[in-house]
Amino acid sequence: GAAELARPAGMTEFIDAVRDHAARAARALNVSENLLIAQAALETGWGKKVIRHADGGSSFNLFGIKADQRWQGDRVARQTVEYRNGIARREMANFRSYGSLGEAFSDYVQFLQANGRYSDALQHRGRDEYFARGLQAAGYATDPAYADKILGIKARLDRADAERASTTLALKKTPQASLL
Repeated sequence: GAAELARPAGMTEFIDAVRDHAARAARALNVSENLLIAQAALETGWGKKVIRHADGGSSFNLFGIKADQRWQGDRVARQTVEYRNGIARREMANFRSYGSLGEAFSDYVQFLQANGRYSDALQHRGRDEYFARGLQAAGYATDPAYADKILGIKARLDRADAERASTTLALKKTPQASLL
């Protein structure tokens, strides 16, 4: 539980903390895990701005999902920025609170699948860009650049993965002559 995301020091720690959960949720939604990591990173500032309870405990709310009257679980109130008619405004809102990162990812999948307004986003056929733009079109977030921001972070994650893979491949191909 609580140790899963104890204020990560940076991108790498955040990615390491969420990757397995993101992979499971990505399979359920037929999107890439990097897309979900990117969305969680955008929503939480790489884990540094996860909504916290008054006692400092984490809400594990990585996707900014609000707690409306249908939500039966724990909740936490927080000031947030919402865009109304293109103007950013601060508002108080109740957000869902979870007991773990796994619960947060599972609820994110269930939330999207249970809300008809996201049905177009879920018809993306494995294309991350259509999914992200579909979320924005359905009103997932009020930020008019929401999808572009997620896709920009995802592109960085994809590049980092490609660089890691090519470095690993290069190391495997390096002759071990110095050991002879």
